Parts: sequence; C-alpha cells; structure tokens
Amino acid sequence: MPEFDLFNFFRMTLCVFLAIYTSLTLSSALRRLYLLFSGDDPQKEMLRVYVSYQLLTIHASRMRGDLLHIVFWLAALVILWRLHALV
Repeated sequence: MPEFDLFNFFRMTLCVFLAIYTSLTLSSALRRLYLLFSGDDPQKEMLRVYVSYQLLTIHASRMRGDLLHIVFWLAALVILWRLHALV
C-alpha cells in the first residue's frame, strides 16, 4: 500500500475545488450573456450587431506581443512538464 502524501491530497483537493468554482462561474457568466443578448428589443438587437462587428474586426497585430508571451510561457510549461516526467 502506498504512503499517504499530504501534498498530493492538497493538490488534488485544490484542483477539484478550482474546477468546480471555474465551471460554476463560467456557466453563470454565459447564462448572463445569453440573457443579455436574447430578446426582440431593438436595443438588444443593436447590442448584438455591435458586439458581432467588434468581434469581426479584431486585429491580431495589436495583440501580437501578448500572444507571443502566452505561447512562450505555454511552451516553457510543457517543456518543464516533460522534464519532470523524465526525472
């Protein structure tokens, strides 16, 4: 029988609580967005058109630096994860 590791227990408990919190928060936010955009009100229709226009005109060049940082840190995380598996 393997030994009980308190760190692994804490890590798994934290992951479970964070996953539950994230899913509840995300579902609540998506529900609020759905309620905000649904309906036949002319103001809501204008909001839908405005948001869809803004989403279509996003330029990735403005976010290039941030996207490169994200890709770099994700690559570093994957490399560390693979190296940790080897040790």
